[in-house]
Amino acid sequence: MDIYITYKNFCYTLLGRYLDEQPVNEISRMLYQADMELTPGMFISMALVAALLAAVPMFIFSLIVFGISWYMYILVVVVLLVVGGMFPFVVYNKISNKKIGIEKEIPFALAYMSILASAGSTPLDILRRMAIENYGDISSEFRKVVYRIDVLGNDEVSAMNDLANNTPSEIFRSIVVDIANIMYSGSGMKEYLEAKSKDLMNIKRQTQREFVDSLSIYGEMYMGGILMMMIMSVIGIVMCGALNIDIGPFKPSEAFVFFIYLIMPLVNIIFYLLLEMKYARSP
Repeated sequence: MDIYITYKNFCYTLLGRYLDEQPVNEISRMLYQADMELTPGMFISMALVAALLAAVPMFIFSLIVFGISWYMYILVVVVLLVVGGMFPFVVYNKISNKKIGIEKEIPFALAYMSILASAGSTPLDILRRMAIENYGDISSEFRKVVYRIDVLGNDEVSAMNDLANNTPSEIFRSIVVDIANIMYSGSGMKEYLEAKSKDLMNIKRQTQREFVDSLSIYGEMYMGGILMMMIMSVIGIVMCGALNIDIGPFKPSEAFVFFIYLIMPLVNIIFYLLLEMKYARSP
């Protein structure tokens, strides 16, 4: 953890503070949705520095092994793109996983909120109780509302509207807007929560079916796309070697080594990370 904090401070001192002079609102909003405590400048600087730190040893390694050749340039460019591209990919998947986590807990959270409303709790008391309960990302979102009310001094409706503008789940956004309207009008909380929790149980079942369908699509994509591409590429390289045909700047033997020991492992690692980030918190 100390190394990570030192790395963040180094990146911010080197580039981040200058990039934050003109902050990018879209990146700031994505970082807020992903619950990442980073400024846009710090995030961009961390991505750039990480890409450079990964590219430098790869450049030295390629220079020693291959000399000044196409291998060296390709390896360095691949490392720069992969390492630099992983940062926005991680943010996107954090937001996606948060959306899944919210929508997984919504029916149960609303049922609990309806019980609190039936017991006579006020809307603000319900929000405070939800903020300290263990409903995953929903509790985290309500903690933001309580923070804006208790620390920043916003009223309940304004704090709820801010949550609606920044939550990644469309379903949760509509619920937050409805609750804010009920808080403004002052009645109908119990009836709304009871009806909405029943409706969302059906949505939860539909979400689980979509999860199974999306997982099967990834399996078909790997088997029919990536795996077939690898097999056909190997066959193509072997055929070029048999016919003594160069593949661009590479000889068939060089292309074979490059493909087997770099491209294939890299593709499989990226696909595995994609699945790990996509489905780490899926229902």
